[in-house]
Amino acid sequence: MRTDLANASLPRAALLPGASYHGRIDLVAVDLVLAGRRPASALDDDHKLYAIVMRPGPIRAKARALGLPEATVSRYLAEHGGGPP
Repeated sequence: MRTDLANASLPRAALLPGASYHGRIDLVAVDLVLAGRRPASALDDDHKLYAIVMRPGPIRAKARALGLPEATVSRYLAEHGGGPP
């Protein structure tokens, strides 16, 4: 499956403590993929962008879990500042 992260967008909703969603982003699904317990195909591009920018962890591990090149993960992390929008 080919992804197009260029069209992905981060949610603007407030993240409340204990929440399982951030806007329409399923935080549980993101964490399961990053932990290697679900395939990367379970996430759409918005979820992958969220995982890259908002979740902690080394670039190499994120790239491997998301099925993306390290250069792509590095680029999106740099473009979005590595923090909330």
